[in-house]
Amino acid sequence: MMLRLIVAIALVTGIAQAADSVRPLRGETTVSFQCRAAFIPEARQCAARCDATLSGDARWECVHACTTKSLWDMSLCREQGAPAAAFASR
Repeated sequence: MMLRLIVAIALVTGIAQAADSVRPLRGETTVSFQCRAAFIPEARQCAARCDATLSGDARWECVHACTTKSLWDMSLCREQGAPAAAFASR
């Protein structure tokens, strides 16, 4: 649960810093980091598109959908053990 909270906070703060690279968190496993590094840039791009094209509640809903999808994808990636496995299943 704590990791999900950390990832959600990282996504929210990362939207404003889309150019920043994803760095490992203290105590994070290699697989978790690889999964975050694979999906966070995608989530940032999605949220940036929402910010650029929508406003108000529609923008919030769009960003929420981007975040939720990314968290779900990262969870599946960690279950499969590597980002390559997650991309192969798409």
